Amino acid sequence: MRAFLKLALIGGILIGLLVPILMLKGLVYERQARGREVAEDIARASSRAQHLIGPLLLIESEETLLRERRLRHGGQGEEVRREEVKRRTHRLVAPETLTIDNRLSARERRRGLFGALAYTDQVDLEARFVLPQAPPIEGERIAHRWLSASLVLGVGDARGIQRIRAQVDGSERRVEPGSLLGFIAEGVHVPLSPEGLAAGGELVLALDAQLAGTQSLEWSPLAGEASVSVEADWPHPSFQGQRLPDDPVVTDAGFSARWSLSRLSSQSLQALSRCDLDASRCAGLDGVAFGTRLMDPVDRYVRTDRAMKYALLLLVLVFGAVFFTEALRAVEVHPLQYGLTGAALAIFFLLLLALSEHIGFGGAYLLAATVCSALIGAYMAPVLGGARRGWLFGALVAGLYGLLYGLLQSEDYALLMGSLALFALLAGVMLATRRLDWRRVGSR
Repeated sequence: MRAFLKLALIGGILIGLLVPILMLKGLVYERQARGREVAEDIARASSRAQHLIGPLLLIESEETLLRERRLRHGGQGEEVRREEVKRRTHRLVAPETLTIDNRLSARERRRGLFGALAYTDQVDLEARFVLPQAPPIEGERIAHRWLSASLVLGVGDARGIQRIRAQVDGSERRVEPGSLLGFIAEGVHVPLSPEGLAAGGELVLALDAQLAGTQSLEWSPLAGEASVSVEADWPHPSFQGQRLPDDPVVTDAGFSARWSLSRLSSQSLQALSRCDLDASRCAGLDGVAFGTRLMDPVDRYVRTDRAMKYALLLLVLVFGAVFFTEALRAVEVHPLQYGLTGAALAIFFLLLLALSEHIGFGGAYLLAATVCSALIGAYMAPVLGGARRGWLFGALVAGLYGLLYGLLQSEDYALLMGSLALFALLAGVMLATRRLDWRRVGSR
């Protein structure tokens, strides 16, 4: 069989093998979607991601205004009456300084083959408020008094509150459910006595809480000066939001990070002043949140999908090795044998997906690569003219699997490693065939 016809047949086989590989990619996406559904079900059944908003001081006041009203009595002139009008107002006060320290303990909750990362967060919070001055008694305003006050803290999912204690100026205070604000869906509040609000004075809130959540933790620290820190025993964080932490430290035992905000670098206080307290959403606070997400570095579906991106390259390299062995050793390899070898390479990815759901990605990759390399080596031994050649060919396939695993492990250097490996393979082929008479390849 002439060389060009053989190459055309090999190309057709490669194109045909792309069909089952694309079907396998669809299976990966299906299993990945199923994993997300299970993670969402676990979050719905326990507690979702936590999002700490605030704390804020909500003050309700009443002022008495003296208004004049003119009454006309037909053609007998008009009468001026004065009457008192009472008006209630609400005001949000952000803390001058805020410190939030978090200690995360991560764990995995599983349901069958799938799971979700959960955590317990020990929160230590301290906020210092400067109480606003009462408006002056002048003009229409003839009286003013504080009606009520509460300290409000928003959370992402109130079901995750396992313990919470609050102290105001060193005194223990009762914590009640509900945020009292429309744009904070879930939270708690600490009622305060309005008689204890000294205009222009200070108020210090110390809060000790334990929260349970899944996947991610975010903060919206609405304060003049804010400091947020987190320590976790999970070594794979993904920092999110509009702000990155200052000099995060990530080790094999966990990570730590700290964010520092000032009134000069944050627009949260200006956005807060424009929020309607009864509205279900405050648009100005959408870009304020930042936080961290606990990532799964061995996500079997992501890594299997990445491995399948190299499927065509793996097929081309193995088929190329068979073709050049055929050309150099003057042996005849039937197209069906090419097809069966390609099928063994394709089924590697199915084995990788199925095994990784039970024994993890690393063990699944090793086992699938071993059995597929052994199968191809044993099958190609009589084709290539001996057991030694067959097992050498199997070792070559195993080396390609090892190269692919190295590319999957090294994200930062994947392009460099792949480029160097392809250059080395091309150089080896060119040097090995530099004296080959291609016009005689395929003829006896």
